[in-house]
Parts: sequence; C-alpha cells; structure tokens
Amino acid sequence: MKKLLLLILLAPFAGSQAQLLKKIKDKAQQAMEPKKGSETNTPSGSPESSSQQERSKEKWTPGPNDQKVFTLESGETFLYDETRVYAKEGKLSYAFVLMNKKYQYFLVEDGNRSGPFDQPPVDRLYRNSPRQVADKEQDNNITIGNDKRDPVAQQYSKTINNQLFLVFNGKNYGPYDYVAKMLVSPDEKRFWAVVIIGGQVEMMAKMGMGNVFLVNEAGVKQKASADLAIPVKMFVSNEFKASALVTLDNATQKVQTVSSSGKIMEGSMSDLNNNDRSYTTVSDNGDIISVPSQSPRQLLVNGAEAAMFKVPVTNMLRLFIMPDYKKSVYYESGKIYRGDGSEESLSGILFPKMVALGKDQLICYYKILETENGAKDVYLCKKLL
Repeated sequence: MKKLLLLILLAPFAGSQAQLLKKIKDKAQQAMEPKKGSETNTPSGSPESSSQQERSKEKWTPGPNDQKVFTLESGETFLYDETRVYAKEGKLSYAFVLMNKKYQYFLVEDGNRSGPFDQPPVDRLYRNSPRQVADKEQDNNITIGNDKRDPVAQQYSKTINNQLFLVFNGKNYGPYDYVAKMLVSPDEKRFWAVVIIGGQVEMMAKMGMGNVFLVNEAGVKQKASADLAIPVKMFVSNEFKASALVTLDNATQKVQTVSSSGKIMEGSMSDLNNNDRSYTTVSDNGDIISVPSQSPRQLLVNGAEAAMFKVPVTNMLRLFIMPDYKKSVYYESGKIYRGDGSEESLSGILFPKMVALGKDQLICYYKILETENGAKDVYLCKKLL
C-alpha cells in the first residue's frame, strides 16, 4: 500500500521531468544548428533577432573603456548560453565557446584560444569560471526512490554501523534516513544537502518521504517540512551561502519553499509543474526570490512583491537580481527594464551579464565591430548599473 502511495504521489513529476529532458535536448540541438546569416543562436523571427538585424546597420565606435578581446574567424559563431563574464581577483575575466561551419568547437578564455574540440568544451569552461545561479541550467530537480539516487549524494554517502552518513572532507554528518540531493561548491569546501530524518512511517522515510531538512557542513539544520512530505526542488545561492528547498506536503497537497535562514514562501501546483514559465532562486542572505508564472512582471521576495517590471520576464538569463531589489534589471530587445518601473535604451549588445566588481554592479556585454577589411572584432563592454 505504501509503495502504491509513493507511485501515485510521484506520477505528476514524471511528466515534468520528461519535459525538462526534452527541453535540454531541443536546446542542445538548437545550439548545433545556428541560423544562417546570424552571429548568435537567437531564433530567427524572434523580436531579439529582428532588433539585432536593425542594430547591425548602425555605426558603432568603441569607447575608451571597451576592450577588444578577440577576432572571429570566417564562419565562426558564438554558442549563446556558453558565454561568461565574471570577476576574478578584482578584474573582469571572460570566456566563451565558438563553433565553425565544420562543427568544430573552440574555447576562448581571457584571449587564449584552445581547440578544436568535437563537442562543446563546457566542462573546461566551467572549470575556470563560476557558474551563476541565473545562468543555470542548474539541476534543481529532486528525484526520490532507491533506483533514482542523486549521484553526488551517493558519492559522499557511507553506511556506518547500519546508519547512513555523509562523509565530507574527513568529517561525518548524520545519521540520516535518506539523502535526496547534494550540491558541492566549486572549491569542494562546502555543501548543501536535502535529507530525511524520520517521519510518520520509518519505511517511507528510508525511501525519501518524511521530515525534510536542509543541512550543510557549517551545522545548519533547517527543517523544511513535517511528517510525510516530498522534496521537489533545491536551490543554492551564487556564493553558496544559502539554500532553499521546495516541498509538497502529502496531507494538504500544499507547496512550500523554505530557505536555510528560515524564510518561507507558499507556492502553487501550477508553478511546480510550469518549469518553463516560473522561476525561483535564493539569495546569499537566504531570501527566496521568484517570478511567478501567473504574473511574470513581478519579482517576489519571500512571497511579497519587491519589484515590478514594465514587461514580462521570459528569459531568466537576462534577469539580474540586485541587493536593492527595486534596482534589479531585466534586459530585452535593446532595453534595460528596472524593478522600479523605469527603462533605459541599451541597443546593439550581445550576451549581457551582470557582474559584481568590488562595490560596483555592472552589466557586461559583447559588441562586434566589422572592420573595413571584413574582420569581425569582438569587444567586451561594461556599463555601471
């Protein structure tokens, strides 16, 4: 009976996981098939592609702070989602992946080019540059069951005297009945994990349904649910200082997000099953930040409106969350939209990224200048927000 209950509860999520896999597959295929006549992988016919075509006719002259970083060879194009601009040792660094007409891939990091590679060198890209939460495809989804163990959790799990522990950097954490999800920081010094400790039924707890907690190496043990609950999604902040967990309560069918600092946000089943149209993350101070699918112009913080944009937020890669939430910005079709309802024109840019450099918040982007001899020079530009 308990196994049947588990199958019934998990059925709604099987479909959403299948949709997510299809989305990733389609996205990879799109990256492999760049549109003719375009220097990016933006779909033709979209507002962004048409505006780029108009902007390409404009005359642009690099300014004194614009840095020439690379010259594209004939037939080369960017892989849109694999571009980085980030702060490193107090300076701006950059990295991006290129593809040529022969489907060969090249990695450019701070002016150094490596390749060709048969596959996009994404692992190399993220090895030296940080993956931001907003860039993700961070794997937020949680699957439970003995045949769907999280591979990171498995790597660090160890049975000691018939009890389950996490062993991390030589220290034991636990005991737990089940470890549903684990994420480790890039420097491998910190972790966040979703664990089950007891519940209504011991057997169900050992299968991944019970009292759900967020734990880390620093001793955080934040309870996220009671009795029979299903952990659904997990989020970690950019600097790995905080985490948040979405659970589905079996008894009430209530969706709830709890952060490691104890912040709580009530959710809905529609957002839970609308991965393409809703967005949730967690800030380094433990605030739960979301854009609901029902009202995508809103930026909610712990369930309350903190900012309102003039246009719907449809591309999370271009949403930049600022410490002052009303100063958050969203870039679309040549304009910066601010959380206070204002807007500013910023046309002709490629791959905008928000970067914190010291106390400054910058929007960094690339621009391409075609020279008189036909060469296409790539410039890294920045604007103080």
